Amino acid sequence: MKKNIAFVFCMFFSVTAFCQPAGQVVIHGQLNGDLKGYNRMYLYTRTSNDSAEIVNGNYTFRFPFTEPLMKFFYPQYTKEMRQMYQPFGILISGPGDYYVTSDIAKPMKYSSLKGPQPMLELQNFNSDFDLAIRKMNTIKAHIYGDQWYQINEASPLYPAMLHSTDSLNDIFVLPLIKKYVSENPKSIGSAYILSTHGKDYGTLDQKESLLHLLDAVTRKSKPSMEFENYILGLKKSRIGSVVSNFTLETPEKKSIAFDHFAGKYVLIDFWASWCWPCRNAFPGMRKMKQHYQDKNFEIYSISIDEDKDAWLKAVKDENNPWPQSWDGNGIANKYFAVTSIPATFLIDPKGKIIAKEVGYDPEGNDSISKELKKIFGE
Repeated sequence: MKKNIAFVFCMFFSVTAFCQPAGQVVIHGQLNGDLKGYNRMYLYTRTSNDSAEIVNGNYTFRFPFTEPLMKFFYPQYTKEMRQMYQPFGILISGPGDYYVTSDIAKPMKYSSLKGPQPMLELQNFNSDFDLAIRKMNTIKAHIYGDQWYQINEASPLYPAMLHSTDSLNDIFVLPLIKKYVSENPKSIGSAYILSTHGKDYGTLDQKESLLHLLDAVTRKSKPSMEFENYILGLKKSRIGSVVSNFTLETPEKKSIAFDHFAGKYVLIDFWASWCWPCRNAFPGMRKMKQHYQDKNFEIYSISIDEDKDAWLKAVKDENNPWPQSWDGNGIANKYFAVTSIPATFLIDPKGKIIAKEVGYDPEGNDSISKELKKIFGE
């Protein structure tokens, strides 16, 4: 299990898949209840936004199908009434008609769906997954008390709770993932389950076993390949592993190879323009850069932005005094198995990973800061 540290971080995902024939996607939506005049529904991904007017409880979205992806819904009513927002999305697996029926009195995740089978399979999985998590939480509350979720690394109960969580994952979550993938080995929904939930659960061997449940064609889909590259990244990013050389582009459109930093301690920082915890970490990193400026030390920031222009703007706004690159080659996934940002890796002069961290600790008590103090002194 990954350490459940109390640092601030952003989750991210990428959903792409089979190349299918061009066609039209039509989402037929129905939102029941008194909307109090807030008659718009928003449909978005991390890099796009759209909206439609709700008329007599009905709304429609039309767009050309290009590739499978998740589309998320956000009612204007939820925003204007300051209700808690729970992200709800559907898998657009191909061209065709998608039907979403919701009630404004309930979270969107309780919507009923009709349409292509992969969307329904994924919806069923998500419902069963939520149920499994609730069962696990009930058991942890019984063992550790109702405030079990506040147990952190400072608590003597922390190791035991981590062990309990791993055991419960083996009982409730991994069999669920295996069930859906093995029953639907040809489905893009199964590939998507692995490229998201599959990354967070199970040992390396268990992840590889899940990957091999997919049929040969689905194994070639982009979400499946993303999961396979993540497994490769897990192997390559172990403490003590030597980082393979890679080349990325700078804001000036020049190529920079990682072996350019050979002979130095290098802090690789994975971030994105949309990740505010990442950007909130930059003032501390600038102090770190200044503190060790006379040492054999460099910082190298790599953005996982999908929107290259957004990255370029953020680079200009931040004006950080160290090299910058845009990850157009999937380095974050297949070399470092990054699923949450900010994520940092400390590399020694011989290219070996000696520390890594997910999240940002403004107090400087993270493993990276501690390792730098050991190397260079306070």
